[in-house]
This record gives sequence, structure tokens and C-alpha cells, in this order.
Amino acid sequence: MSDLKKYRDKRDFERTSEPAGRSTSDSVGALRFVVQKHAARRLHYDLRLEMEGVLRSWAIPRGPSLDPSEKRLAVYTEDHPLEYLHFEGVISRGQYGAGNMIVWDQGSYQCVGKETNPVRAWRRGTLDLRLYGEKLQGHWVLVKIKDSQNDWLLIKKDDPYADPQKDLFEEMPESVLSGLEVEELVEGITVSHQHRYQRLLSELQLEPSPIDQVPPPMLPSLAQKVPAGTGWLYELKYDGFRALAEKKTARSGSSLET
Repeated sequence: MSDLKKYRDKRDFERTSEPAGRSTSDSVGALRFVVQKHAARRLHYDLRLEMEGVLRSWAIPRGPSLDPSEKRLAVYTEDHPLEYLHFEGVISRGQYGAGNMIVWDQGSYQCVGKETNPVRAWRRGTLDLRLYGEKLQGHWVLVKIKDSQNDWLLIKKDDPYADPQKDLFEEMPESVLSGLEVEELVEGITVSHQHRYQRLLSELQLEPSPIDQVPPPMLPSLAQKVPAGTGWLYELKYDGFRALAEKKTARSGSSLET
């Protein structure tokens, strides 16, 4: 059963920026995962898997390894709310888990192998996982150590994504949300995709758009029926991302296109 009581009992939400979390029903659709880099008293990585409307969580002291011969300790901790999928910031001094935290990786996952139901697999102590993250990909196994209450092992299976020579933490230390590294977070500052955007511009040696105020992309609105009259057009709505891009031409100068 999912239960956020232990999570909430450890935190004072008037002093921490962490989400208190809402009560939710069982998860639907693609199941999500997140790996957060957490510079608490000791630097570690937190793996969280969406399950039963919460995030089942494991603290991994050395982080995931792409080397199939390595077995990384993963300590099972309390459930976290789904809002934690996007939590990034500074947990204030004196609070549980005080320190900086970034979203190091995120994506979706599925259980494969003999048991494809993640809840049943978790209860049995063996999660045979396929990860579809921005950094972590492929086949992994999370297995509980026999006769241990909270100690599990995270092991990369030998597949095309395995690479004993690759150190993801050295090559890609930044957040997949803000682009910031964990040391760059400052308490009281709300991080956003704007940080990542500015870093990408800097790496590409590009200047930001000179347009001061860019209008937001037009979004569709829900309706029960097609509008009547000849002055309306409509189209089917497809899920995805809408973006604005600036186009420069010699004759007309700058213009915005969707």
C-alpha cells in the first residue's frame, strides 16, 4: 500500500520547499522514474519509481553504474509524492535531507521478464526494469538482498547501453530540467528551464533573441462540440510541445513563427 505518512512526518513544510504531496489514486499511463543527485550530508543519488500513485524510493550512495559487473547498493527509503518527480532546489539547513538536489535524470520505465506488474515485482524483491531516460537507458535489475530489510542492489544488464568505461556522472553532471549542476543551486532561487536554455546558448555561442517579450504559444481549449457558424475553423489536437522560433530575413527583418 502507498503511504506518505512517513514522508510527511519527517518534514516541516513551513520550512522546507519540498512538496507535501496530494493523495492520488493508482498510477495510469506510462510509469515514470526520476534520479535525483542529492548533496546532503553525503552526496548520493535517489532513484524513484512511480508505483501505486507514489514514488517508491531508493538511495544509491555511489549512483547507478553502466558496468554490468558492478553491484551498486540501493537503500530502500520512504515513499515520496509524485510531485517529487520535478523537485529541484535547496532543502534548508536543519531539515531532513538538508542540501542541494537536482533532477539528474528522468523518463519512463516498464517491468519486463517474468513479472511485468511493478507492484508485485517490488513485493517479491526483484524489479526487472527497462529504463527510457535522458541518460539511463536499457535493461536494469533492482533486487533485494536476502534477509535484509532495506538493502537492495542495482545492476546494469549487459546490453547495447552497457559501457564499463563510461562515467555518466563525470560526463553529464547537470540537471535535465535546469541544466544547473548541484553545486550551482542557491537557496531561495526558483530554478527553471530558463537556466538550461541560457547554458545551451552559451555552449553554442549564440545570443538570446533580441525580442523582449515573446508571446506564449497559442494553446487549444476543450469544448463539448464544434463551434457553429462560418467564422470558425477547428483541428484535431495532438499531444506534444509547442514552440516559438525567430526567423530573420534580409528584407523583412525578424518575425515569429510557430
